[in-house]
Amino acid sequence: MTPTIRRVLAVLSACAIALSAFAYVYSFFSAPVDKILPGAAILILGWLALFVPIYLVEYPASRAWDWPLSGWARGMPSWVAPCSWLLELVAIGHFCWSGVQIWPGVPEIVDGQYVLGSGGRILQILTKAEYLRLTAGILRAIITIMISLYFVPMMYWWFRPSEANGSKTTAASE
Repeated sequence: MTPTIRRVLAVLSACAIALSAFAYVYSFFSAPVDKILPGAAILILGWLALFVPIYLVEYPASRAWDWPLSGWARGMPSWVAPCSWLLELVAIGHFCWSGVQIWPGVPEIVDGQYVLGSGGRILQILTKAEYLRLTAGILRAIITIMISLYFVPMMYWWFRPSEANGSKTTAASE
């Protein structure tokens, strides 16, 4: 893959991280979460478009059990894999915290009323402020997951060694 294509893929990943960070901050200011959440689906499709080529370029090494942990980061600066792990821990923490807050239901609007529902049953009536707080927590969990997912393609495409002419220079130094 040419250095230009790799850089474009790295910049696209960085843009997704920047948008995710903006959405994360925006969620603290009573953001209309219902309008932001559909964008998360687009971010998932974008991540797949950036990650599938990595899997294919690294095949068959990408099938190894340790490749998702640190195999993808071989030849990169030593801080890349630990930063990825840290971002994943933060995402898992947000996900767990959001799950604890909404357990055992999901905040939803039923007949114009804010409720915590599960399988069509209303478990608890919520105020608008509680509903917004819980949906913002869900959004933050999704966004931190997106940031941790996009970090891998961003680092991979930026620091991936070039195989042109057998050289092992990185994209950052080209």
